[in-house]
Amino acid sequence: MQNKTPRYLAVNLLESIEQQQRYANLSLNHLLQHERLSDVDKHLVTRLVYGTIQWQLRLDYNWRAFVKTPDNLPIWVQMLLRMSLYQLFFLDKVPAHAILNEANEIAKTRDHGRYVKLVNAVLRHVQRAGEQDYQQIANDVERLSITSSVPLWLTQRLVEQYGFERCKNMLAVVNQPPRASARVNTLKTNRDEMLDELATTFTDIKLSEVSSVGLTAAGGNFAQTTAFKNGELTIQDESSMLVAPSLQVEPQHQVLDACSAPGGKTTHIATYLDPEQGGSITALDIHQRKLKLVEDNAQRLGVDDRLTTLPLDARKVDQTFADETFDRILVDAPCSGLGLMRRKPEIRYAKQEQDITRLPEIQGDILAASAAKLKVGGLMVYSTCTILAAENQEVVQNFLNNHTNFTLTKVKAAQDINWAGDQEMFQLLLDDYQTDGFFIACLKRIN
Repeated sequence: MQNKTPRYLAVNLLESIEQQQRYANLSLNHLLQHERLSDVDKHLVTRLVYGTIQWQLRLDYNWRAFVKTPDNLPIWVQMLLRMSLYQLFFLDKVPAHAILNEANEIAKTRDHGRYVKLVNAVLRHVQRAGEQDYQQIANDVERLSITSSVPLWLTQRLVEQYGFERCKNMLAVVNQPPRASARVNTLKTNRDEMLDELATTFTDIKLSEVSSVGLTAAGGNFAQTTAFKNGELTIQDESSMLVAPSLQVEPQHQVLDACSAPGGKTTHIATYLDPEQGGSITALDIHQRKLKLVEDNAQRLGVDDRLTTLPLDARKVDQTFADETFDRILVDAPCSGLGLMRRKPEIRYAKQEQDITRLPEIQGDILAASAAKLKVGGLMVYSTCTILAAENQEVVQNFLNNHTNFTLTKVKAAQDINWAGDQEMFQLLLDDYQTDGFFIACLKRIN
């Protein structure tokens, strides 16, 4: 049936993601689980969905040139044009006539075929004209925004923060597929054994360049392995693996993870603790359902004996914990997540500039509330998966201005990789090691 072709399913899914602001990975996984598709068709749907989302501003710039009122078109028509242009521009092995024919067939099944002529005309115009000449865009930042498909406000922010050339280099990789990555559970195995065991399953599997417990691969799904089911490894990005070592946890420590779900960093911290020596970690999250993810991960990885979960807004820790309770505190703060643009391409379009203005207040409040719960001489790590100074360096500096009993200390993970940049405000960008963008600062309570 027509409505079961990979392209038809992809258009419907793109429409749903656009209208309901849904996460692409969750929506795609749901579709792949419930539709009877061959492996080839699953791969095609996946590529169409992610590719179309990644390049949507660039694609829109092309088809909108031939439509008088593009915003008046139904969402599904816009998605169909985007997806068709993605194939024309980026999938060399698919013939143009096949792309246009299937687009017309899809259009015939929607709205009683009302938009068939428009879809056909626009695609033929683009096919004849070829991709637009972006050099005709006079403004350098606007041109970079369109060609890399990153919203203009965000491109401007990044250029202001990092300079045009560095921003250009970073955005050159933003639409490249991320490497699969996993953290080895050192309580059950070691990295060399895992590398040997998985070598026949994964293409180009390697030891991580930045984490001593990380593995990466060009493709594949570590979550489908027996090692994952047995708790010998877990899914985690390389940059995220740098957080737990930065806390410098000792076996007997009492640790607070103020924003713990889904538990990747929590369970990593737990591997450094020894329950027989009294070591434990208290994991907070505002949502009980998210804490279930932490608990499930801890049980699978065999660290649930040193973990306690508690549903609590981290800004309200004073209601539950006495001052100077913890040796180590992790504030992996809620953030814009813009360091994840390569892994979650839709995030760059879902976030608006006004969203960013509200986050630093929440981040600062969590840091301030947690500070009194740290013992003198203890360490508190602040981390985010974003690349904006307003959520990172500025939040930390504001905290220090108001808490003179804390000082910055060098981030151990930055020292371990001989980071040439700032080792106290440790910022990884998307083109550094090809990881997620990530920020880590380590704060020591001195009195």
